[in-house]
Amino acid sequence: MKKNLTIPQLIITRASIVIGIIIIIFPILAIFSIAFRRPDSIYQAYLFFIPKHFSLQNFILAKDLFGEYLGLSMARMFFNSILVTVISIAIALVITALSSFSFSNYMFKGREFLFILLISGMMIPYQIVIIPLYLQLNKMQLLNSYFALIFTYVTFNIPIAILIFRRFFEEIPKELRDAARIDGASDIRYFLRIVIPLSKPAIATVIIFLFLNFWNEFLFARIFIRDYELQTIPVVISRIGLGGTRALIPWGTYTAAIVIVIVPIMIVFFALQKWFIRGITMGALKG
Repeated sequence: MKKNLTIPQLIITRASIVIGIIIIIFPILAIFSIAFRRPDSIYQAYLFFIPKHFSLQNFILAKDLFGEYLGLSMARMFFNSILVTVISIAIALVITALSSFSFSNYMFKGREFLFILLISGMMIPYQIVIIPLYLQLNKMQLLNSYFALIFTYVTFNIPIAILIFRRFFEEIPKELRDAARIDGASDIRYFLRIVIPLSKPAIATVIIFLFLNFWNEFLFARIFIRDYELQTIPVVISRIGLGGTRALIPWGTYTAAIVIVIVPIMIVFFALQKWFIRGITMGALKG
């Protein structure tokens, strides 16, 4: 039974929400505001956020920033990140969806122990395995390759994806599986024809989580990839102002470059937000 909030409680809760939103949105608005200002009026704005002179010149300068100062074209930088992210997400989805289907639909010895063992991987800081992982990849001659990142990304993000998928699969009525078996459908057909179409909210939730993790990942990409031609967006951006440039990059150009690399995240989120919200409300993140 819901309890009505008193006026003081209502004020406190709403004020807390507003403060939280401001803390989150403030730096994002600042970046977008500076990116759209004219280079010669970068510090001029109404109410701090509204540029006095709107301009796209910073984006034009940012387009040439990577090739001129960092030795890597923007197209190549995006290609590296998109390739690694898309392949990693595809592999992770297949592995975790099938694994979660097994956990939620079959009874076998040691099932819960294996599940807990997998989920416990979320509690291990990945920083402590960098050295042994680096040595192993070096021994396998996989360093400085896309596979080094793909293998690492998939491995360290399997636990959260399995957790989300299993919780969602368990919400699917067992009667659907029984009906499919009566109709002569195999488990694989039931999985592909019934479970997957019903699991769009869970799939969207997993894709968004994985996309954010893969697209923004820096540490593994910085350590495992040394060739400039193979570096992903976070590594390339980090080289600005950290010895990777031969000149001081204007704030407007820098923030415009950041806005450009943020756009794919916004596109993915807004494209999947309906399913993402439904996945949360239907129990994809319950428990």
